[in-house]
Amino acid sequence: MFRMNTISAIARLRSRNQLTLPDPIVQAGELNEGAVFVVELEPSDPDVVRLRRVRGSYAGALKGLYEPVDAYIDQERSAWDSR
Repeated sequence: MFRMNTISAIARLRSRNQLTLPDPIVQAGELNEGAVFVVELEPSDPDVVRLRRVRGSYAGALKGLYEPVDAYIDQERSAWDSR
């Protein structure tokens, strides 16, 4: 399996709980202003904080899957009646 080298950099939590991502991380992740992240911390291991990007490209990925919506709902409901 191909594995990329990990990129690490130091960041410091500032007043008002602000954290600036270092340039090497921003560049390697191809991050842009306005990027949204989920921050996770497991209380049993508080020394590990995970930062996960919420990718906008997933938004709407399933759009149209259940369309036309009314026909889909009618089909599902008719399956309930046949049980």
